[in-house]
Amino acid sequence: MSRPEEAVAHLAARIAARAAHDLNNFAAVFSGHIYLLRNGAEPPEKACDAMETTLANLERLARSLTAVGTLGIEEPVPVDLGEVLRRSIEAVGAKVELERPPSLPSFRGRPRDLQLALEALLANAREAGQPGPPIRVLARVEGNSTVITVEDSGPGVAASVREKDFDPLFSTKGEKGRGVGVTIARLVAIMHEGSLTIEDRPEAGSRVSLHLPGAG
Repeated sequence: MSRPEEAVAHLAARIAARAAHDLNNFAAVFSGHIYLLRNGAEPPEKACDAMETTLANLERLARSLTAVGTLGIEEPVPVDLGEVLRRSIEAVGAKVELERPPSLPSFRGRPRDLQLALEALLANAREAGQPGPPIRVLARVEGNSTVITVEDSGPGVAASVREKDFDPLFSTKGEKGRGVGVTIARLVAIMHEGSLTIEDRPEAGSRVSLHLPGAG
């Protein structure tokens, strides 16, 4: 097994562990509220609100797992990275300030997987950012690579948790997120023999960069 395949297999196993952990927690929430309702120990409205929140998290987890399960299915083809960027921004529907050269190099890859990765990064930036300022997306060529950077206006990422953002068992969003968006982007980067980096912006916010070697 090659190193990229080993890394993908490791992350997939971690995602499965995260999913099992979350599913157990969701089941416990439903079980607890059903017990309280049957014994008249909780107002129905309060129980329904709690279970609706849990159901929304369950649906979010299911969408993430579906996305992970479909990665790597399509065969590599020539990729129009500019078109992938356009579709990703359109799909997320966020306010975006895009900087890119007139043309980006074509390379062989999986456009659908790349779009999923960019959508995950854009969605994270939208959730982290402050109301008003747009997400800043920069596409540039560096030597034989193309780099796509997504910048937000949020609080940034503390050094103590920055590396944990690559762990699907970890999330800074609490009950609002299942912590797999960045992992999806990292899986896609590895599948393309690239990498993903996270850093703070000097002026506030965070910067996530998708490096795609061989795309130059």
